Amino acid sequence: MLKLFASIVLLLVGASPALAASGSGTALGVDQSARLEDKQGAKTLVVGSDVFIGDRVVTDAKGLVQIRFSDRTKLVVGPRSSLVIEDYLLRDDGSGGKFAINALSGTFRFITGGAPKDRYQITTPTGTIGVRGTAFDLNVHPDHFSLLLFHGAVEMCNKAGKCVTVDDFCDVGMADLSDARLLGNTDSFVGAERTSMRGMFPYAVSESDLLGTFWVAQARECLNRAVVPNSTDAGGGSTDSPPPNRGGNDNGGPVTHIP
Repeated sequence: MLKLFASIVLLLVGASPALAASGSGTALGVDQSARLEDKQGAKTLVVGSDVFIGDRVVTDAKGLVQIRFSDRTKLVVGPRSSLVIEDYLLRDDGSGGKFAINALSGTFRFITGGAPKDRYQITTPTGTIGVRGTAFDLNVHPDHFSLLLFHGAVEMCNKAGKCVTVDDFCDVGMADLSDARLLGNTDSFVGAERTSMRGMFPYAVSESDLLGTFWVAQARECLNRAVVPNSTDAGGGSTDSPPPNRGGNDNGGPVTHIP
């Protein structure tokens, strides 16, 4: 089995931190509600755990995994989520091979690293995401997937070959079995729709659950800006006033921070 060189960072939720060093990276904490499934069966992810091609990462209602790969790609696997590492090749000369993950269900954050941008590919049950050097949050369901873009650009395609390009800050795209489309900028969502968006992309609301290196500059502006519907103000109907990052876990329960 090919080894996937990565640093696994498991955010601690409701337990005492454990610190250790790892030959493949540094793990700053462990949450026992995350596990890794391979050909030998399932095991709890622990400090210093290595990830291999073909491994599945699974979290429960409080699980959270933050992975840093050797090309500096960063991946967050949120609560109630599952993904498979399908391929990862980084050559000795530093050039990128193919970075491929299968996001099966749940919430994710993806930040590209140093590999060539056309080598990234994310698969979901209903389509694929082509990445062009970017940062975004992803929400995956069995019948559709949605994406909130922060930087760069992505191409979302469903299995029928219908595609849409998302390339503007705070834009939201969605793809299902019948279509792929741009839903609009987060400033266009108000009321119940905006509430739904905040639930779909929790890390754009609060990054307090994430280590600082997994934060994205200005990401919280997308869903924390005050939006005034049907405003005739010269300012365009919205005020940029993001509140400070609040503590607490958006999935419920207290958060214990790792030093």
